[in-house]
Formats: sequence, C-alpha cells, structure tokens
Amino acid sequence: MTTTGSTPVLELVDVSKSFGANRALRSLNLSIDSGEVHGLLGKNGAGKSTLIKVVAGIYEPDQGSVRVRGVKSRLGSPSGARELGVAVVNQELSLVPTMTVAENFQLGRWSSTAGFLNRKASRAATVRALERVRLQRRPEEPLTNLGMAERQLLEIAKALDGEISVLLLDEPTSSLSDAETRRLFELVRELKANGTSVIYVSHRMSEILELTDRVTILRDGQADPPVETAGTDEKTLARMMVGDVRQVERTAQGAARGQALLEVTGLRVDERLKGIDLQIGAGEVVTVYGLMGAGRTRLARALFGLETWTGGSASIEGKPFAPTKPLDAINAKIGFVGEDRSAGLVPKMSVVDNITLGSLGLFSSYGHYNRKAATAKAKEFVQRLAIKTESVDTPVGQLSGGNQQKVLLARWLLRGAHVLILDDPARGVDVGAREEIFAELAELSASGAGVLYLTSDAEEAQRLGDRILVMANGRIVADLPASADEDTIVAAAGGAHV
Repeated sequence: MTTTGSTPVLELVDVSKSFGANRALRSLNLSIDSGEVHGLLGKNGAGKSTLIKVVAGIYEPDQGSVRVRGVKSRLGSPSGARELGVAVVNQELSLVPTMTVAENFQLGRWSSTAGFLNRKASRAATVRALERVRLQRRPEEPLTNLGMAERQLLEIAKALDGEISVLLLDEPTSSLSDAETRRLFELVRELKANGTSVIYVSHRMSEILELTDRVTILRDGQADPPVETAGTDEKTLARMMVGDVRQVERTAQGAARGQALLEVTGLRVDERLKGIDLQIGAGEVVTVYGLMGAGRTRLARALFGLETWTGGSASIEGKPFAPTKPLDAINAKIGFVGEDRSAGLVPKMSVVDNITLGSLGLFSSYGHYNRKAATAKAKEFVQRLAIKTESVDTPVGQLSGGNQQKVLLARWLLRGAHVLILDDPARGVDVGAREEIFAELAELSASGAGVLYLTSDAEEAQRLGDRILVMANGRIVADLPASADEDTIVAAAGGAHV
C-alpha cells in the first residue's frame, strides 16, 4: 500500500536531460511514496538508464529538480545520493574481479580504528551483509569464485548496508535462479515492511505484477501517470509500453531440414563440463535450458574458444574444429553473443564501427576502407532490427542495453555466421525487442543457418527450439522435443527423470 497524502520520499519534478541532440528525458515527473514498491517499465531507449543515473547521482538534470522527503536536493554523486538514503543496484555490476568478497563489499567504506584498517570489523560487517541475502560465501574468497548470480546478490548486499530509504533495483533478477529470485522478493517485502521504498526496474512483467504497488511506464523520455498494479495485467502493460506486439511462432522442424553444421562429442572443460554431446543441423534452432550453475555459459564460451577444452572433439560442416581462441571460431563462421553484452562491444566506437567490426574486409579494397558503404550497411541493420539511435555515428556506449544487444546481433548477421551461439540474449530487453530478436533468429534459421540458443527461461526454450537440451551440473541431462511443456523442461533441470 502507498502512503496517500504524505510527502513522497523521492520526487523527480520536470526533469530533462540531453546528450547532444538526443533528448533522453523530457520534463519527466515521478513520485515515490514511503514504503512503496514502484515498478518502472519502458522500451529499450525509453530513458530508463538515464533516469536511473539521475537517481543514482551520476547525472545532473539539465532542467528540473530532485526532491528527497520534500527537500530539493542535489545528489551530485553516488556517495552523495547514499548520504541522502538513495542507493542503486545497476544491471551491469561494479565489482572488482581481482579483489575478495570482503574487499568488494567494503570498497570505499573501510572500517578503521585510529586510522588503521580494522579487518576484524570489516569481516564481521561483510558476514552480516552476506547472511542478510543468504549468500553462502566466505569474505576471504576471491570474487572470481562467484558466479554471476552470486555477484548480483553481493551488489544487493552492498546497497542495503546503511540507512537506505530508497533502493533502486535495475533488472535485479536477470542473473538469478528461481530460488535466488524468491529470496530477493522476500528482501524487497522486508524492506517495504520496514518503510523502505523500492523502485523496481524490470522487463519481466510477471515480476512487476507480483511485487509492486504501482507501475510507471516510460516512453520517449517521459513518464505516463502511474497505474495501480492490482488493477492491470501483463497484456495491458505490454500494450501500454510498446503497442501491439507480434509474437513469433515457429514450426518445429529440427535437423531434418539440413545436414549437420556443428557436431560435438565428449566436450570437457576440467570438471565443469562433463562430456557434452550435441548436434546442430542446418536450419535448426537448438535451445539449451539450465538453471544458474548448470554450465550453459561455459558451454557457449567453450564453443567460441573462450574456455580451454580438456577433452572431446568437434566438427563444423564436416571439418575438424578445435578452437583455442575466438578467432578459430570466427574463421569457422561461428558467431557469439554472450550474456555480458559489454564484453563484445567497444563503447566509445560508433554504432557503424561496432556493427562492421567483424566484417571490415567487406568494405576494404586495395587498402582503402569504404566508409560510405559501411555506413549504408549499418543503416540497413539499424532499420531492420529497429535499433534506437540518433545516428549510426553515435557511440554505442550511449545506447540502451537492449539496443546494444541488437548491435551485437547485427554484427554476426552481417558477417554471415553459419552457426550463431546466443547466451541469454533477451536478458534485460523489453518485450518488443525480444520479439524482434526472435524474428531475426527465425529468419536466420530459415536461411539455413544453425542457432544454439542458451537460456534460463523455460518459456523461451520451449517457444524457440526445434529441440530442447536441458543442462544440469555440467551435463546434458535431457534431449526433449519441441512439444515438451515447460513443467517437463524445468523438472528435468532439477533432476527429475524424463
């Protein structure tokens, strides 16, 4: 329940923010009540990322004001925002891989006594914070021991440390398992019960409906009036956000559509991948479903030459394939879109340069680079994939996460990959962008390419796959037909006999 009539704990009043000609926020108004869980939805490019950075104190508004408990406030920086009781957990994590769990938790706020670091107090504070989010790791462990889901929980633990009146969570479940998601929901409800307000940014409308009191939809940098969550449903929210969405439906056809493109036998990576066998046929979409820690991401990385094989063999279109580096996979006409989209992009380079980065030879002749042709081709993909950008010359780092994902996809479509490997490509993208990605994959497979689509979403696995492989504990534990229902897929991932 919201606190009607009381002073909002956080207000954005007529806030505008521009980057050159790009008006990211346009006289935006948003009001958050004390003890409220407020959902925030919007298409990729609607202004969510900019709004989050304004709330976090990273960006100063060009116009308008931010008010905390009724007082006009200048946040100034993330530390300034925290001093006013506003904390943000970003989708892209800000942890340091070379540090321990405790060092990451204490970064910038070390416990000290008489000017000396108090390691005992620091360790105790870290233990308390980890227990709060039920993250079962020792403070002394290196961050590299933690999976993506555990790192997300560590970021949340950091944000909750201190006197926080407003917590903004940006796609917080994008890397969490179902069990971890349930624990996060419990935390959010505990915070609400204690009077803390939570701004919950997510593309998963089922989560918005389950967890929030009200929801605000952003469009083109402006906020629609909030709606009471109890009085709406997923279809209504989707229509309000992106209009009518065409869902892509595929007819399962499987490997019979063409010869084997990729065959893998007994693939091992230490004890983390344990004898993986798989085959992808021409024109086939094979989905791989698994919970966090099942080995999906490691399998994708191994096939692209990012992990060292310790056993097994493979072939591409009948030719031996043993990648030791990404260039081996690229030369074999394999494309890869990983779960960490930032790892595949050069943020300061333009959209056109990122799209054409893997195909420079197409636009070069006798040492001369044909910039005009490259720009024209990039514009084709911007239109084809509905990439929202002011220009193909815009630095890709200024695009929203979902549009960055489309730029990566465009790179491999341009290169003409025969096998495309995608690891959770729809993570953190809106429903409209998700359907656009699905439509491109359907078109790609129809042209004869093979697609390996790895996901933690059983509905995606069931919708897209001609066959569904289920992973658990580094193994393929089930090979299911496209007709398998979601309950069967999830049960197999949890160890049930199918």
